[in-house]
Amino acid sequence: MIHSGNVRAPDEELAMHYAREFYGRRQESHRLWVVARDAITELDDPDLLNPPFDRSFKRPGGYLIKHKLEAAKARANAPAGTEGSE
Repeated sequence: MIHSGNVRAPDEELAMHYAREFYGRRQESHRLWVVARDAITELDDPDLLNPPFDRSFKRPGGYLIKHKLEAAKARANAPAGTEGSE
């Protein structure tokens, strides 16, 4: 779901018509979900919202390949015969 909104209606049938009119009339919607307000549950448990898993591999800084690429480029650009001649 990208966008959300709400409609107030006296019954389910009018709620469907209002939802189509407000959110579907410009062909912007692919799917509309119409549910009663009391059927919506809020998830506010911090343990469920922020699980204690280590997901550092998903962060861009998790992979330190930049230094390896720089070293490989330096080796590729080194003059012939200079490798290992210290």
